[in-house]
Amino acid sequence: MTREEFALFLKELRNVQEKGGDVDAYVKQYENRNVYFYNDGCIKKILASEKNLALTTDLINAALNLVGSDRIENPKLVNPYVPGELGRRGIEPDLLLTNERGEVPRDRISIEIQHENHKSLYSDRLVFCVARLTNNMVPKGAVPKLENLHVISFQFFDTFKDSPNYRHTVQLRNQEQMVYFDRQTVTLIEVGKFLRQPEKFASDNCRIALWLRAIDALNREVDFSRYGNDPVFRVLQNEVRMCNFSPRNMSNSWMKDYDDAVLRYEGAQDKAREMAAAMLAEGDSVEKVVRVSRLSETDVLALRASFDLKR
Repeated sequence: MTREEFALFLKELRNVQEKGGDVDAYVKQYENRNVYFYNDGCIKKILASEKNLALTTDLINAALNLVGSDRIENPKLVNPYVPGELGRRGIEPDLLLTNERGEVPRDRISIEIQHENHKSLYSDRLVFCVARLTNNMVPKGAVPKLENLHVISFQFFDTFKDSPNYRHTVQLRNQEQMVYFDRQTVTLIEVGKFLRQPEKFASDNCRIALWLRAIDALNREVDFSRYGNDPVFRVLQNEVRMCNFSPRNMSNSWMKDYDDAVLRYEGAQDKAREMAAAMLAEGDSVEKVVRVSRLSETDVLALRASFDLKR
């Protein structure tokens, strides 16, 4: 499902619960659909699971563009998924892992998903997250000996609007762009920018580009055959199936990040219906109204029928 579709699904689930309805029966209707991957609760269940560590590891290496001996090989989950106990929102990252590298400092990897910028406050939050993660590496009173920190943020707004890139590596540097501290990196993946410009990035076949396209195909529930031969993406395709998510999963507070999405979707639908009504009143064909308003043919026909009844 898209974010808006999944938001409406969760909204109706809440209504069924509040009215004392059969939640299991409601969820079962959607068992062959895909969840929205970037929902906090969904990504936590999928990627913070011991059985899916190979999947999570591949995504981390793709996001960080790590190859060869630099790759993350055997990460350990710090905050693994536990049904009904998905963590404390706003305090800990969506996913947190560590990776041992022998005698060199180990890696600490944090993954965040962010849909809204909230008037540029997300940059403050991200820097605060980096500070918390860094502080937690050192026991009270000990001499600081920091690990490699990788903070990965998948976001649906553009931090660097004028940049042609959708993947950004942020580090402490001086005025000559020389890295001051190479064990602390923030990687921003501007998912929205990548998806809005498919033609521009069509020739980009790096691993993170393939991941973003595969996730988008699953969210939109379109043909996935081009990814079917990739063993990692086959696992991903199975894990996003709604049948893997129980009503208890769906009822968790982490799933309830949908209010903004519902309001935005419903507002857009209202505007589309207003446009469609005006076009029908001008005598435009159903085909044209569907194409311009992007409403379904069923919705446009229902609008036209309501006009006919009023005449």
